[in-house]
Amino acid sequence: MNRANSRQIKVAIIGAGASGLISAIKLSQKFGGQNVCLIERLSRVGKKVLSTGNGQCNLTNLNVKSCNYHGKNPQFAYNLVNKYNQNSFINFLNEIGILTEYDGTKLYPYSRQASSVLDALRFKLENLNTLLYLDSKVVQITKDKVFKIVLENGEFITAENVVVAVGGKSASHLGTDGSSYSLLTNFGHKLTELNPSIVQLKVDKNKIKGLKGLKHKALVKAVYKSSVLTSFSGDVLFSDGYISGNAIFYVSSYVTGKNNAFVEIDFLSNFEEDYLINFLKQKSKNCSYLTAEYLFNGIVNNKIASFILKGELGVNLNDKITKLDIPLCVKALKNYKLKVEGTAGFDMSQVTSGGILTSDFNELTLESKLCSGLYATGEVLDVDGDCGGYNLQFAYSSAHCVAEAIK
Repeated sequence: MNRANSRQIKVAIIGAGASGLISAIKLSQKFGGQNVCLIERLSRVGKKVLSTGNGQCNLTNLNVKSCNYHGKNPQFAYNLVNKYNQNSFINFLNEIGILTEYDGTKLYPYSRQASSVLDALRFKLENLNTLLYLDSKVVQITKDKVFKIVLENGEFITAENVVVAVGGKSASHLGTDGSSYSLLTNFGHKLTELNPSIVQLKVDKNKIKGLKGLKHKALVKAVYKSSVLTSFSGDVLFSDGYISGNAIFYVSSYVTGKNNAFVEIDFLSNFEEDYLINFLKQKSKNCSYLTAEYLFNGIVNNKIASFILKGELGVNLNDKITKLDIPLCVKALKNYKLKVEGTAGFDMSQVTSGGILTSDFNELTLESKLCSGLYATGEVLDVDGDCGGYNLQFAYSSAHCVAEAIK
């Protein structure tokens, strides 16, 4: 790919993450690569793409609803995703040589390699001769009759249209540190409150210190003001003062930034409470020789059961199981409540909650209502999706929308 020369180009795209790369491909196909410029602050494109889906690249999700998106107006995101949907995304991937498969509701490349998706995007851009600036941070955008995009090294590019696809504030080592929101706020766009999302949650260390290093499948509920906001069944991983795993990542977007939010963990979600109580009462009769330490033996991880019975209920693990209040023990493991004290921060998060307010953009074109010819796509907007492919789907849908809108 070539660097842009001094002539005016049709479209300049700022940020070479997933949304920027897809925008560049679609606009280069439309106008020719020499009329489209992609500008990236890092030395290579798509670094954040490589980290998606734990390196396997969870592309989208079969089940997409408005409740899977967050921000001041979740319907804004859902309308775009509904219009430029999963099938549209799959067709685009097929066109650049990527075959896909669903694993449950999650879509992946057959290779299960995020690098293969990024390579396909890069090779397509090279084939289209899209103009490329690497190691080039944009510090300012102004507009007179056309846009002037000023780079940190003093160079500038002029363009008829600008697409801002700079991402959010998460994972600064991947090039998104939040400093580029100003490219839009300088035009009068408003920035909402920012919080890390799809991130490890900080909880009371004493409530999990005996579980460090354990991973267990459980049902996790996000609770705020006595209401269950969402729930997800999956892995919960315990570390030093933090909980993570796909179940925690899924619910994290519902509790970050909220004071006095909780997560409730059901370690026995495959069993109804009454069934367990009756089963364990019978076990107490049949196996009266067992101590409390082994009440849940063969049902849940012994370390988890022992830690919760001793720490939450004050059970002497050497007592016979015949002495136990079995309904109370079952409730303790089916409703282990942890107050959310914070997160592991933006650098450890996968997505930013909050961003540039969507109400100042045309919902059909993503063109700014404050400045004609200025567009925004992807995570820079006040849109964040649940864990499970929803964010990459929005990156594609918003990129497709903008590429279709620019004439």
